[in-house]
Amino acid sequence: LQDPLLKVVPVYDRPWWRVTHALSFVTGGVTFTFGTYIYYLPASEFLSYLSAWLYIIGSVGFLYVDVQEFFTFTDNRWLRLNICMSMIGSALYIVGSYGFLPDVAAVDPETGIQGFIWGSFFIGVSQAWKLLRIHGDGGICGSKDTVTAACVEGGACLGAWGFFLGTILYWYSPVEQLQLVLKFLMAGSACFTLGGLSLTYRHAVMGVC
Repeated sequence: LQDPLLKVVPVYDRPWWRVTHALSFVTGGVTFTFGTYIYYLPASEFLSYLSAWLYIIGSVGFLYVDVQEFFTFTDNRWLRLNICMSMIGSALYIVGSYGFLPDVAAVDPETGIQGFIWGSFFIGVSQAWKLLRIHGDGGICGSKDTVTAACVEGGACLGAWGFFLGTILYWYSPVEQLQLVLKFLMAGSACFTLGGLSLTYRHAVMGVC
């Protein structure tokens, strides 16, 4: 039999899938970076709302990536469980970001804190699991493919643990420790951005998922 004239292209190889996949990840990292940087500026109600909304937008970006992968890679149940953990974490990030809106935080300050602590925990564990899977597929440094994949998943892993530690420090420490808290959050945001840029490189330059 001859090959069909029109071959079926897997959804993850289609331009719209790869563009939205990478763009959502990068958006998450960049908005988290700016949302955190705002805390270095003189405090105001407007900036507090702006920071929270940037976190909300970024969290939605992360959740989009997870949902997109969950409904694309459906053959491996363990992979789907792995992705589901990230999806839960991203959803908790949305809750946490909402909790830092000034009017919400004034009523219940725990919503934002717990949302980020548990969201970071789920994402951090999930991404560590993904790194173990990459290691089992030939070693993290085994090839260009595994190195760049490790940058994607490792960036998100370090980003999540940065926010986990930073949020716990914010929860338990006095106001004088705010600068240390921001260092953890900025480092986490930078790692999230690195993961998004690495994913963009894989899609746009290497042509892989």
